[in-house]
Amino acid sequence: MNRPCPHQAVAWAVALLCASMATAALAQTAPSRSAPDNDADTDRLPAVQITGTALRRIDAETALPVTVIRRAEIDRSGARTTTELLQQLPAMQGVVPTSSVVGSDSRGYASVSIHDLGDAYTLVLLNGQRIAPFAGQLSSGALSGVDINTIPLAMVDRIEVLTDGASALYGADALGGVVNIITRRDGDANEATVGWTLPKGGAREWRASAFKSVGSLDTDGQALSLAGSVAHRSALRATKRDYASNLFPSFERDGQRYRYAEWQLRSAPANVVNSDYLAGGNVYYNANGTCPGGQYEYYGLCLYNYAADLDIVPEQKQQSLMASYTKQVGPDGKLQLDALWSRSVVRSHLAPVSTTFSIDSTSPLYASYLAGLGITDDPASVDYRFVDVGRRGFEDSSTLSNLAMRLEGRLHGWAWQSAMTYSVSEQRSDIQGAMGTNAANSLVANNLIDPFLAPGQQSPSGMAAIMRQVYNGNWTNGRSSLLEWQAQASNELARLPGGTLKWSVGANVREERLSMRPSPFAAGLLSDPAAGTVATSGLGDLRLGDDLPLKSMDASRLVMGIFTEWLAPISTQTDLGAALRADHDALSGDAITGKANVRWRLTPTVLWRASLGTGFKAPTLGQLRSPDRSSSVTTSSQACTAGLQEVASRLGVVPCADGTSQAYHYVIGGNDQLRPEKSIQGSMGLRLEPLAGHSIGFDLWAVHIHDRIGSVDQTVAFGNPGAYSGAWTVVGNQLAFNGQVVNRGAVMSSGFDVDASVRRGSALGLLDSQLRVSTILREDSQLYPGGPWSSNIGDGANGTPTLKWRATWRTSLIRAGWTHSLTARYQSGYADMPRSVEPIDANGQPTGAPNQTIQLKVPGQVLWDWQTSWQFNANMQVSAGIINVFNTRPPLSLSSDGTFKGQMLGYDERYYDARGRMLTLEARLSF
Repeated sequence: MNRPCPHQAVAWAVALLCASMATAALAQTAPSRSAPDNDADTDRLPAVQITGTALRRIDAETALPVTVIRRAEIDRSGARTTTELLQQLPAMQGVVPTSSVVGSDSRGYASVSIHDLGDAYTLVLLNGQRIAPFAGQLSSGALSGVDINTIPLAMVDRIEVLTDGASALYGADALGGVVNIITRRDGDANEATVGWTLPKGGAREWRASAFKSVGSLDTDGQALSLAGSVAHRSALRATKRDYASNLFPSFERDGQRYRYAEWQLRSAPANVVNSDYLAGGNVYYNANGTCPGGQYEYYGLCLYNYAADLDIVPEQKQQSLMASYTKQVGPDGKLQLDALWSRSVVRSHLAPVSTTFSIDSTSPLYASYLAGLGITDDPASVDYRFVDVGRRGFEDSSTLSNLAMRLEGRLHGWAWQSAMTYSVSEQRSDIQGAMGTNAANSLVANNLIDPFLAPGQQSPSGMAAIMRQVYNGNWTNGRSSLLEWQAQASNELARLPGGTLKWSVGANVREERLSMRPSPFAAGLLSDPAAGTVATSGLGDLRLGDDLPLKSMDASRLVMGIFTEWLAPISTQTDLGAALRADHDALSGDAITGKANVRWRLTPTVLWRASLGTGFKAPTLGQLRSPDRSSSVTTSSQACTAGLQEVASRLGVVPCADGTSQAYHYVIGGNDQLRPEKSIQGSMGLRLEPLAGHSIGFDLWAVHIHDRIGSVDQTVAFGNPGAYSGAWTVVGNQLAFNGQVVNRGAVMSSGFDVDASVRRGSALGLLDSQLRVSTILREDSQLYPGGPWSSNIGDGANGTPTLKWRATWRTSLIRAGWTHSLTARYQSGYADMPRSVEPIDANGQPTGAPNQTIQLKVPGQVLWDWQTSWQFNANMQVSAGIINVFNTRPPLSLSSDGTFKGQMLGYDERYYDARGRMLTLEARLSF
């Protein structure tokens, strides 16, 4: 276990000493403090600071679009985790769902992403302070946000979502917006809760939590709150959902039936196809006229149904403990201490490990089996899956340990606060049922197994040989830490026609650290992974499917920032605001950002607001410091073009020859020359309050990000070599493709959000209704400066569509201890990824050419949820509900590619939930 560095311990000691001294000073000076004027006194009213501004005010309607989700709304939402609650918000798109771990390298991580900009552009705060980013982040910059799975919903009091850039206040990472999660504290809601969520077939969940407060800030001057929660969700196998367990999904379009075949040649018994595709097949099928159970016959081949092995909803365990202490320090000061420990463990499964063997004519297998298939290749390529080993297993754990301190008070008219945070994220990935490439090949090369036998038919000695090569153990470990001190102070400077001119200044210093530790197997250090034997020379055995070993990494940086903010009420109806911030990043340089805003209350019921600002996103430590890794060749040979010849000549290496094709070295890793991404964004909103309890808000937003960081796609780069100057490097004396992240391209995005609410009495009871709508009007991306623009709105051709519309409408009826809530969740459809299909008849037999390209329309969907809560007495509340009342199933999707797309087949788990109808039960005891 990594221990805090000595200087971190010193920093905490100094911080606590300063806090103690400041506490004593405030307590001694408080009695002689002069009485404040009325304006200063109003600045101490409750709920005076909202996410997105450092200035405290009574009116929470700022010039920025902030959505506040309070505890009552959380209880009525039907969401049982913070991940579910936030990812269901209409403004959230481009998130990484937990289910993506099934087949993609998302390591159990879940994220939030405002307006589909990506999780890297959404800053997540806990009680207004930063927390450590996910420790399992990738060198590309993916998975670098906060793992929302480690934030326990049972301990959340409210969540504030700022859907506008806020770099001028918070610095890097807030380019797209801010999610500020405020935990429960200092309350009298002492309670214990237990609940269940019960889908059909799996993914069943139970949860329990308790919250206890001791003391009261108002009466005792101090309060201590303790909380704990635990939850467990079982896995949902694909076999429990007919639309997700079929390798050959069929469908009808325009009166014609089609089927889509997801080719999985690696099977048991093995398939073999000649290089000219004129001969080949499956020995078992030739002999028996059928394929082994669970496999599909396809033109004489036996295709393995990998979809049936998937956990389409992975198993998950969550545990958390929290403690909060608040102490009143004199009449104006307050000390807050918060400690949170939380862990999320996600377990998932995929199909058994597979490989391609080479069998030459000297092998007894060649004469025994391949001659009968008409195979002429020497050696022949044989596709095999180790079905007898069982499914591959993955266990990904993410642990957050967070300690925060905040001290605030008043001194000579200044309202000030100082805070310190020490936050650590730890990630560990373990694997089961893996195998090394050399180890697998040795089984056939040494005639230890027969790959042409059906599952269960290997000899005892063959099975023993296979199991000796199976690796179960650790894969990778990561640790991310953040140590930050921040302070700010505000004052009132002068009287203006509309009120008092307010001014705030602040500064912060932050140290970030990231370390990655691959296991010896992942690092390519073992000659025999299953036995743990260390390779004595050269590169050891790599896991099947891997081309490059992972490397250890240690990186750190120091970030410093200062900011100032102004609020000028130039009239009783109009406020002008401005903010300016300067940041210094020891690795990526300096950035200056600013923001201006206006708030104009046209009438007592009509408010207009607007803002314009700049933002920036600093490169992650992984993007800057990940060690370089170079493979032997790219994934395929590339034809020699004039563009490649020009690039080679410019870099001083020998150009390729006309009319030839060749493979190129492939280099990946960090890039210490990266510049911060920059943006300009703005928003404009109108809020109407025609009647008491009625409100509707419209917010139009736009953002332009340039110098975006990303790696260049091989196909695109080889198609236009001259357009990607950063995509080429030299390995030895040869031209090589550079897959390192670089600054490239831009994105222009815009849309509008609607937030409307009605709260009024009726003959039936109190009616409380909330409507939220978010639409993306424009989302154009440019891969390189001067290149063409493209949009993914409603178009999944590249595998990752953007949904044009998302909305939720929730109406609650509250009467005599009963609360009934009906929720509708809508999202628009999109055009699916184009796929090659074949026509079939009513019996499922092919009737035409098997390579007809078709692009399905994935329809939009509305899900209805119902929940009823009964306040049985002063101490007991019982809730029951149905999520997805009509058991609406996900629509058909043939997509198998895209950003963090798992291996699910037949539907897209990033946009649709496979759990179906779910019964929820919950009991809450107050004490």
